[in-house]
Amino acid sequence: MKAQLQTTPPLSEECQKLVIAKQFLDQHCPLEFGSHTQVSAYVVYYNHLMVFFEDGQHCGLKNTKQFVALCGHKEEPTTILLQKNDGLHIELSFNIAGENGKYDKAHINDVQYETPFSSIDTQNRQHTKLWMSFIDGVQHTLLDESRCKCYRSKNGEDYEI
Repeated sequence: MKAQLQTTPPLSEECQKLVIAKQFLDQHCPLEFGSHTQVSAYVVYYNHLMVFFEDGQHCGLKNTKQFVALCGHKEEPTTILLQKNDGLHIELSFNIAGENGKYDKAHINDVQYETPFSSIDTQNRQHTKLWMSFIDGVQHTLLDESRCKCYRSKNGEDYEI
């Protein structure tokens, strides 16, 4: 009797992009051990970002200072903001019912990163940072109110970008 090979269905394009985003996180905000691709939950414990794996192990970031802010509750954040060594930010947004979050074991819906590029706000005559989404590939500014980024820092104060 021949053994039957089990094949796993190919990942959707969005899931593939999320894997690439997690590899980007591994490169710029590495964990003490393991990979962001293996994480099943992100929580904030006091002022530290903790990640949990499916086998129950947990750890933090290799460089704990890279976790700078969050939105939502510490036990179940809606957004986590990390800062790369070059000072630019990475935002992880979570949504258990979101297009991507419902399929991701950590419920990450999108990963966006602050680019070194900026656009000029002609009304205020100032430069505004551009953000890029790993999922939809769209680059946007924070000019309008709906895209304003305001978080709660580790010490409880507002953290605005």
